[in-house]
Amino acid sequence: MKQSKDGKGTIVLVLTLILLLVLGLNAAAAEKLTVSYNPMPLNVPSIVMKEMGFLEEAMAELGVEVEYKSFLAGYQMTEAMAAGELDIAPVMGGTSTITSFAGGRDLQVFAAYGQAPAGFAIVTKVDSSCQSIRDLKGKTVGVPVGTEAHYLLGKALEEAGLSLEDVQVANMLVPDAVTALMAGHVDAAAVVEPVLSRLQSAGQISVLRDGVGLMPGLTVMTARREIIEKQPEVLAAFLKAHNRSLLYMEGNPEETVELVAKETKLPPELVKKIMAKYTFAPELSPELAASLDNTAAFLREVGIIREAVNVEDLINYTILDSIQ
Repeated sequence: MKQSKDGKGTIVLVLTLILLLVLGLNAAAAEKLTVSYNPMPLNVPSIVMKEMGFLEEAMAELGVEVEYKSFLAGYQMTEAMAAGELDIAPVMGGTSTITSFAGGRDLQVFAAYGQAPAGFAIVTKVDSSCQSIRDLKGKTVGVPVGTEAHYLLGKALEEAGLSLEDVQVANMLVPDAVTALMAGHVDAAAVVEPVLSRLQSAGQISVLRDGVGLMPGLTVMTARREIIEKQPEVLAAFLKAHNRSLLYMEGNPEETVELVAKETKLPPELVKKIMAKYTFAPELSPELAASLDNTAAFLREVGIIREAVNVEDLINYTILDSIQ
């Protein structure tokens, strides 16, 4: 039986529609990598990587689509990881990472992000009677409990021959602590960048002690364990994109300042001042691992976590080793 031309055209049309449907389904099922994006306090490599499209380029080679999500706090990132809604948190404080890991969150550190001990400080108002950390004995200090700032307060008091029991800790976020300090409701506050430099430039605060020599001010890269174990090539590509951002920063300092100033709405001169306090490097040295161990010990001492954390279980070196 001879098939009509109209019949052939119908068959071709149907086959075309089927092919388009299959391609559409495949596109919808394309692999996606969800990455947290927090430009502040001053996460320069993240800003550069996003604005220059380095991560998208690296992931395109693997057929992976990138989706950025913003979070206000570390615990929100780890909760999103637990729900399978976030794959990589490139910038997470050591305290948040340890607390979440101790709480059963299935994440691991796969690289360091940066260090900024000078980006943390215990401050008072310029007209305060407290001129040193020792003067805080019996005073009230506003600080977010269980954070890097809390750790700094503990180390600063220890250096001065005091302990956290010698002060009244008011648990509040940094912006609230600053407001309380300026209103006279607390005697001192833990402050981080860029608020620290803003207040200093305005002549509103006196720094009693920053983190230099006391704590690393460490931020780390974390990911869901499943991603690390099952898709190491994705994390290796991520690190390569991150390293490309570091090279860009080194070779294009002025352009980097412009990018950061535009993204953060901070004046370029203030950006330069704050950037000078940061060191960005992905290597996880024994010293940094030891600092995480010390942080875990502090968190257990103050009751934030109940059980000891084995830092060797928290850190996974395989991704860093694969790109050496």
